[in-house]
Amino acid sequence: MGQASSSARPDPREVPAYTLAEAAYYLGVPVATLRSWVLGRHYPVANGKKFFSPIIEIAEKKKRLLSFVNLVEAHVLNAIRREHEIRLPTIRRAIAFLRNKLDSHHPLADRQFETDGMDLFIQEYGRLINISQAGQLAMRNVLEQFLKRVKR
Repeated sequence: MGQASSSARPDPREVPAYTLAEAAYYLGVPVATLRSWVLGRHYPVANGKKFFSPIIEIAEKKKRLLSFVNLVEAHVLNAIRREHEIRLPTIRRAIAFLRNKLDSHHPLADRQFETDGMDLFIQEYGRLINISQAGQLAMRNVLEQFLKRVKR
C-alpha cells in the first residue's frame, strides 16, 4: 500500500480537542456563555420559548468538543463583544455575510476585523467593506479616525 497523501490528513487546528469547560477556562469566559455561542440555547419569552442560534460552528457537536480554530473564533467573538461592545445581531449579520458571500468556513478566525464601535469591517482587495451592512463599501478616509482593529 502506498503512503497516504498529506492532504488526506486532517488539519490539526480543526481536530476536536477541547471540552467546553477547558475552552471557557482558556478563554476566560463563563462556560454558559461559550455553550450559548457554540451550541445555542432556548430562552423564555412571553408566549413560550425561542432559540438562540449558535454563532460558532463547533468542531464536534455531539461530543461538545471544540477545535483550536473554534478557540480562536471564540476569542475574537469575545473581543468584539466585550472590548468593542458590538451587538450580537450586528455580529450575526457580519458572520452571515462572510459565510455566504465570501465562502468563509470560520469567519471569525479567517479575517482581521476593524470596527467603528457600531459596525464590523474587513479589507478586501484594497477596499474597506462594511460586513455588518451586507457588504456596503465604506470610505476609509472618512472612517479612519474612528476605526479600531479587533485584536486577536
